[in-house]
Amino acid sequence: MFTASKILVPVDFSDTSRAALSFAVQWASDQNAELVLLHVEAGLDKEIQNRIEQAPDESVVEDAINFDEHALMEAYELERVRCAEAGKVLGDIPVQVRVTGGSWIEVALQMVDELQLDLIVTATHGRKGLRGLLWGSVSEQLVNKAPCSVFIVKPRGFPYLRD
Repeated sequence: MFTASKILVPVDFSDTSRAALSFAVQWASDQNAELVLLHVEAGLDKEIQNRIEQAPDESVVEDAINFDEHALMEAYELERVRCAEAGKVLGDIPVQVRVTGGSWIEVALQMVDELQLDLIVTATHGRKGLRGLLWGSVSEQLVNKAPCSVFIVKPRGFPYLRD
């Protein structure tokens, strides 16, 4: 049986990423694994650099990061409540939250090496347009590049999401 001690979950707060989070929370509880919740804002790295150069005393970026970190923990706690309501008792799960900027695939790949992650649980929105047809979905690209296992979740079958 496959086991994982550290699981990365990229979260963009969409229904599909919440489905991945739901799966990962349950898997982490069953495996006594640690969860790393990741939210990547595409322009955040540039915004941080601009703020440092233009107004180093402003806390706008820090406030935005804190807001997203809080939102990640709220999403995690919501999944715990939903599991409890469904009758699934979860164990203690160590959780880290990370909010950063850049390309989420590149950030995820860097974190796999940095944190020695065993598994990435991500959602898919499916292929988009001509680019998706030629290169596959972003999740498919992650499968091809990741040095660890990647579990891709579709939102179908989760009771609180529309099928």
